[in-house]
Amino acid sequence: MFANRLARWVSVFFDSSVLSLFVFPAIGWHVAGFVGVGWSLVALLMLTGFPLTYLAIGRKRGWVSDWELTQRAERPRFILVSLGSDVLALAVLGWGGAPATVWALALVYASLGITMFIISNFWKISLHMVTVSGFSVLLSTVFGAGITWVWLSLPLVAWARLHRKKHNGAQLVVGALLGALITAAVLKLAGIG
Repeated sequence: MFANRLARWVSVFFDSSVLSLFVFPAIGWHVAGFVGVGWSLVALLMLTGFPLTYLAIGRKRGWVSDWELTQRAERPRFILVSLGSDVLALAVLGWGGAPATVWALALVYASLGITMFIISNFWKISLHMVTVSGFSVLLSTVFGAGITWVWLSLPLVAWARLHRKKHNGAQLVVGALLGALITAAVLKLAGIG
């Protein structure tokens, strides 16, 4: 019983929409103080708010069966909505003069979104592991070695997703690898870190 509740709460907390509430402002503050936080909140609204709105409407109207998009067939349309918000965020942040790291965060989201869209059309990859490994790379790059403890979240999230029978081992491992590799490559191309 306790394990079930713990696995559920780990899954909720380590969802990208929840983690981003903490990660975006922290990065914004680190790179540009209050101005960075402001731009991070704009990014948060577009990168997370719009897709969550789609999920809320989808749940109400029956397009989406649950908040975790358990049905693989529901994922591609959601990812397309997310990609649309990613492109919008890239444009607004770029034209508005947001800090480079905040803009790169939107580029990471778009790059991961394209990859997840392609994969989700034929296989169910763990979006949780993509998120956790990607944020771990991002935080380690921006804040340095002092924050490498964030990598401890990967085995915890993997356990929770396995325990809840949401994914198998391959889906978790591939999600973690792709999240980390794509995030690292995008940050390097953007000149961050």
